[in-house]
Amino acid sequence: EFLLWEFPLSYWMEQQGYDVSYISNMDTHRHGPRLQRAKGFISVGHDEYWTREMYANVSEARDAGVNLAFMSGNTMLFTVPLLPSTEGQPHRIIRRESLFYGQEFYEQMVKQRGLKPKYPAAPDGALLMGGRFPFGSIGGGDWTCANPDHWLYDGTGMKNGDTVQGLVGWEWHGDPASDKLGMEFLTHGETKGGDGKPKPPHIATIYDGPKDNVVFNAGTIWWSQGLSSPPGHVLPAHKAARPQGPDPRVQRMMKNVFDRFVK
Repeated sequence: EFLLWEFPLSYWMEQQGYDVSYISNMDTHRHGPRLQRAKGFISVGHDEYWTREMYANVSEARDAGVNLAFMSGNTMLFTVPLLPSTEGQPHRIIRRESLFYGQEFYEQMVKQRGLKPKYPAAPDGALLMGGRFPFGSIGGGDWTCANPDHWLYDGTGMKNGDTVQGLVGWEWHGDPASDKLGMEFLTHGETKGGDGKPKPPHIATIYDGPKDNVVFNAGTIWWSQGLSSPPGHVLPAHKAARPQGPDPRVQRMMKNVFDRFVK
């Protein structure tokens, strides 16, 4: 999925001259201390499957002062192992083992929705990212500004309720973590499924890390579509929404985040 989700971000970052390194999920799993060599760690696109080691390594990077940005959706939903292949090659096979929902939230969700528990709970991904995937939410909507005085919106001209059409989808984040993180909400936008019925709202979040770092959660798979359209790039679409391509407001928000990373 690199060409669809990651490439528009990479294309824009390199146009802007940012000093960027690239790693895979396997690198994040195996080499936690290496994350701390950078100013920021970025999760992009559809980043659904994480190992417990990935969660621990990125948490340790945050606690060490590394900035985090989740320009992605449905991120850190399932825990997976990285098992060896039948030939003994390490880190080749994954399977769904549990949900990064935390025990308390998991029990509430199961009770409220009348679900039959299928997977056990793992550590709460929202306590790292700031928000989480509302289980089963597929569709889309608009990025809707809810905190125009925040520095994220500096230079965008956006006011409360202004929107970036179609930027949210096809999966997103919307269940924020507890107030323990001191989070701020950056958006609060309506979403809908392919059948037109309402889905849980999209809520982008940000909170301060322990060492003057920040954790930004754009909470949408389609975030990078607002940054660039490389040659040959085709915009994704869903019955519920469609991103409109590069938008100077999204580009400025991204610049504000990265400027904060490298200050």
